[in-house]
Amino acid sequence: MNIVPRTHTVVFVLFVGMPMATGCGGSKAPAVRGDASLQAGGAGAAGTMTAAGGQTASGGSAGGSPAGGAAGASASPGGVATGGVAATGGIATTGGGGGRDAGLPDGNTRTGGAVGTGGTVGTGGAVGAGGTLGTGGTPGTGGATATGGRTATAGTTAAGGTTVRGGSTAAGGTTTATGGSLADGGAAATGWVTIHNDFFWYDQSGAQIETRAGCLRKFGDTYYWYGLFAWQDPKAWNDQTCYASTDLVHWTNKGIALHVDAGANRMDVLYNDTTKQYVMFLKYGGDAASLGFATASAPEGPFTLLSETLVDGANIGDMSVYEDDDGKAYLAYVWDQTGPNRQHGIYRMSADYLSLDTRMYLWSVASREAPHIFKRNGTYYYGVSETNGVNPSATRYYTATNLTGPWSAATMLVTPGSSTTYETQCDFVFPFTGPQGTVYMLDADRWIPTGGFQGGYLWLPYDFNTAGMPTANYYQDWDLNMSAGAWRAFDRSSRDLALGKTATASSESGTNVAAGVAKATTYQNYTATRWESAASDPQWIMVDLGAAMEVDRVILKWYTDYGKAFKIQVSTDSTTWTDVYSTTIGGSYSVTDVAFSKTTARYVRMYGTQRGTPNGYSLFAFMVLNDP
Repeated sequence: MNIVPRTHTVVFVLFVGMPMATGCGGSKAPAVRGDASLQAGGAGAAGTMTAAGGQTASGGSAGGSPAGGAAGASASPGGVATGGVAATGGIATTGGGGGRDAGLPDGNTRTGGAVGTGGTVGTGGAVGAGGTLGTGGTPGTGGATATGGRTATAGTTAAGGTTVRGGSTAAGGTTTATGGSLADGGAAATGWVTIHNDFFWYDQSGAQIETRAGCLRKFGDTYYWYGLFAWQDPKAWNDQTCYASTDLVHWTNKGIALHVDAGANRMDVLYNDTTKQYVMFLKYGGDAASLGFATASAPEGPFTLLSETLVDGANIGDMSVYEDDDGKAYLAYVWDQTGPNRQHGIYRMSADYLSLDTRMYLWSVASREAPHIFKRNGTYYYGVSETNGVNPSATRYYTATNLTGPWSAATMLVTPGSSTTYETQCDFVFPFTGPQGTVYMLDADRWIPTGGFQGGYLWLPYDFNTAGMPTANYYQDWDLNMSAGAWRAFDRSSRDLALGKTATASSESGTNVAAGVAKATTYQNYTATRWESAASDPQWIMVDLGAAMEVDRVILKWYTDYGKAFKIQVSTDSTTWTDVYSTTIGGSYSVTDVAFSKTTARYVRMYGTQRGTPNGYSLFAFMVLNDP
């Protein structure tokens, strides 16, 4: 996304451009799932997940003209109509989102290209601090990742996946605790973790994760999630953050990876085998920006800015970097040579990743941003969003068997029931490769949470049909096995032992009764029923499973009125209770996903001792599981 808050001018750069869309794809990480079959293993039944056969949005879906934006629809080569500029409530600055939307193909121009006034991003954005992360079974910290330690061994290629080149795993690298509990994501022993969409993500300290317009990489045994810090505060656009995790569930804030005075965003990070350096690439110095290069000796930094350059003499907009199987790196970028946001293309990097080498391809298609590349079965996919400020956008992609082309016409990503990628802007596609296949996971930024579409980030698995066309079906919950390269839908009807059972509570508020937490809902209507307690401490809500049975996992989905400090307890008689989990860092609109040693219980309850807001405790869902 393009937003231009230039606060000041520096000798060789301007100020930061607001968060755009694409960040990074997977870098030499295990790829993603077996494209057709969902693999068995771990909790829940295996199943078959097939893409909607041949579904594809036809040609030019017209982008609307949001209030305050410029009207206009200009056909791009794929018959795609470009949409309006950012609606009011986007970040307003002279020459911002609207200014970059103004140029259209074939000499056509929009009128009224300015971004709507109102400077601030729409309401419903950030939620309260705090976190839902549990204790017990937290991944061990282990040794630091060795320089250049990539996980794949000898470049095994998963069926349908990208070959992972063979860097060696760091000796004594990060390890995951075995045996014991794994809070927030299910038992580690099974290899499966659950991704929860529509809720906010929190780190191990209980603070909300800040990685807008960033990227996900894997170095050694550790995943690193980079992005823009505190994007709603223009003063903070100078800081790029880094979080680390071994399981995509427990994230540790590694601090500010790079601070620059001129401002930057859309960063991406790669490891260079020759120089043994981590290289960060940045959209540097404003909305119409330079390409910046920074390096570090460790993936979390600190990075040092080395240089910045125009691309063939012109500014760039959004950008990301792709590393191919042979180790060559490529820049996907929006180019301003013929006008703001008029073109986008691909540029090959030098061998050390610190300069540009050769332009590979250029599209003369306007009003696109968030470019990103991934590769599947020998086919490259180049994805883009519309230029729409911080407003959500459809995702389109081109395909080719060579980065120099020829490329197909742009095709709309199939997102059933949504024309705006489920109220997000695409960022990157990350591949997880394992012996069962490759999973291609879309990461998208949700700049303006609204209604049931909450949370700052959306992670969804792509499903491909026989023609290689991706579909992103919506899952509020889905399971990922990173090491196996497999994923599956989270089937609440077969796994939730509390579904449809009797729920009682210490108190209720109006129509928000205890029974609401045990009702079946989808992401489309999950906000329709919830429990809310009286505004006092302590409070509790209990589910009666109907008979004593083995349980080992509880999932709580919190409303904005949440438990700051609470326990999860089990009992066979509803009189004597045993604690299986406790926390003091609960978070607003968060998911508490806690696994513990198998125990026999008929009653399971949340016992709250400190509210996170002046209101009562409130839950959308209370799930109890017995995962293998």
